[in-house]
Amino acid sequence: MATRRTTTTSRTTSSTGTRSSRGRKSTTASTARALAPAIMTAALIGGTALTTLKAPTPTPPTAAPGAAVVQKGTFTPVCTLPFNGVRNPAADDHCGIEGDGTDIADQLEATAKNNFCAPTAHPQDVTYEELLNLQQQSANIPKKLDDRKETANLGEGNYITYVALIMDAHYSDTTGGEKVNCNLKGNPPNDIHIVLMSKAGETDECTSTTAEMSPHYRPAGWTPDRLNGLKKPVRIRGQLFYDNSHVVCGKTKPNPKRASLWEIHPVYKIDVCKSTDLDQCRKAIDDDSQWEPIT
Repeated sequence: MATRRTTTTSRTTSSTGTRSSRGRKSTTASTARALAPAIMTAALIGGTALTTLKAPTPTPPTAAPGAAVVQKGTFTPVCTLPFNGVRNPAADDHCGIEGDGTDIADQLEATAKNNFCAPTAHPQDVTYEELLNLQQQSANIPKKLDDRKETANLGEGNYITYVALIMDAHYSDTTGGEKVNCNLKGNPPNDIHIVLMSKAGETDECTSTTAEMSPHYRPAGWTPDRLNGLKKPVRIRGQLFYDNSHVVCGKTKPNPKRASLWEIHPVYKIDVCKSTDLDQCRKAIDDDSQWEPIT
């Protein structure tokens, strides 16, 4: 579907009130928020050095009399979408590209998760072993990143292809939401979390890897019910992302369980293999005639 190129816009409202000496204390947070849109736009349009951008003049929030809900902005793609997406009002009308993170680390993480603009001409085939190796290389990366240069140097932002079996797909964080999705509740405004297995018959989720379908402009045919009913290997294409806010299985079993924090997020494309044999499907990873798209 041809999608008009647009620019990201964000509208915010807040409860009425008066400014006081608190403004001096919030200078650092305000500066971070002001820098975020410029940094995020650069991240989406192809790796411009983040530190070279100047901060835009911040737009003061406006108050809606009697408003009980603070609007988190709206989501507008900044590039042609990589799939036949439809606007999802539950997410797109209430949550912008920054999510509702209060610091630059949260905002940069949300922007990376919402990147639909990775170049797609030459997908990089990635194996399970490579995702595990990336995890080993990332052991000392902190949970909060004020810039994502280290993860970018390891491949974050690359457009990749991965073949695996779906163990489970479900809407995630539906009761409390998460920052990237403005803590909105329910199924429509939240990700579809996909548990991917590298071996047929494997049931230990701690050996799994992950893909996430963003709620923004999510195609109508991308649902957990449909994904769970495939019962064949899938070929998933999308952005390689390091989910530093989580942990892998170890002495404890976190939620969600996984073997690597390197995941496909967001998913750009998903195809189902014509064969049920995972090894055969891996051999045919670049043969489009052996795959049927899920739209």
